[in-house]
Amino acid sequence: MKKHIYILTFAFIFFSCDNKKDIDTNSIINSKDLKLIQKRKSQVSSEINLLQKELRTLNEEIFNLDEERKITLVSSKKVKKESFKHFIEIQGSVESDKNLILYSEIPGIIKSINVKQGQKVKKGLVLVELSNEGMFAKLEQLKLQLKLAKTTYERQSNLWNDKIGSEIQFLQTKTNYLTIEREIVQINDQILKSKIIAPFDGVIDQLIADLGSNVNPGISPVLRIINLDQVKVIAEIPETHLPNIHYESEVSIYFPVISKNLKAKVSSIGNVINPNNRNFRIEVLLENNDYVLKPNMTAKISLNDYHNPNAILIDQKNIIENSYNEFYVFKLEPVAMDQEKYKVIKNLVKLGKTANNKVEILEGLDSDDIIIEDGSRLVREKQIVKITNRIKGTN
Repeated sequence: MKKHIYILTFAFIFFSCDNKKDIDTNSIINSKDLKLIQKRKSQVSSEINLLQKELRTLNEEIFNLDEERKITLVSSKKVKKESFKHFIEIQGSVESDKNLILYSEIPGIIKSINVKQGQKVKKGLVLVELSNEGMFAKLEQLKLQLKLAKTTYERQSNLWNDKIGSEIQFLQTKTNYLTIEREIVQINDQILKSKIIAPFDGVIDQLIADLGSNVNPGISPVLRIINLDQVKVIAEIPETHLPNIHYESEVSIYFPVISKNLKAKVSSIGNVINPNNRNFRIEVLLENNDYVLKPNMTAKISLNDYHNPNAILIDQKNIIENSYNEFYVFKLEPVAMDQEKYKVIKNLVKLGKTANNKVEILEGLDSDDIIIEDGSRLVREKQIVKITNRIKGTN
């Protein structure tokens, strides 16, 4: 714009000079009088400065009076209330309550393995059996002893009822009979413990011990059985989020390895804060009908910790911060008698949570307020602008 002013200035100067002045200037130059030429130069410079000042004044007044020339174009949006959900991002892993390594309950040698790796089994099926022939032999012997002890006890009991014999004899036969009964119960329990039985419906994931292996209870693993019909995702969350996490809070889970997203709800919240990291535990139960979710698989969890069904949201780019750490947006108010022009109003706002480049406005804006959508960095307060679009949010 300055360039244009200079061009107009010099044009005005040169074209406004009459022939007499041109002749005078030429005469002075032809005189070869240095002092006279310098004096003439000073006169011309002074005239030019006065004309430049006058031209600037005229241009400024033209700019102030020509409204159309100085109007900035912006796009706008009408603010509406909408549902807003905020999520926190955490990492978890897949676990299963039905993922067990089975051990024998008594020491012994594996006599038979009745299943194969990958085989589906039902609850109660005998999976592995230890050598128990000695137990069965002892059981048969005890059964014979029990018959004799029972007969002796019954006869001694009849005699005792008839007041024949001593009480000691009666008690001895009774004790002997009951002792053999208990021994039979114990041997039956030992025989049962020599068998490893499926605790639930599932799949034999791994056969660890071999046929003929000598196993010890709690030391020698025998096999792994697993059921993945239902799994759970476990995660730990900082205690600061505890007031905002509830039973059945909404959860979105992404499994990077298999590129799968699932929607679910929190099924359990821990009641203890871990003193080492100040975290608490949550669980999310998931149906796993296609068996693609495996124990220890990594999961990325988006957990809903805040919901406002009537939130006012605006783009983060339209929030401006001043030197006092205050935030504001530019509202637009229609100019009276001209529906195409709007006045820019600086409006302080109180911010809430942020998600997906949207900011929740807690205070400072109401539904149906009109704000600048694009161009907020190009305007100033009370400036008159025009909008380049149909106002977003209107019918």
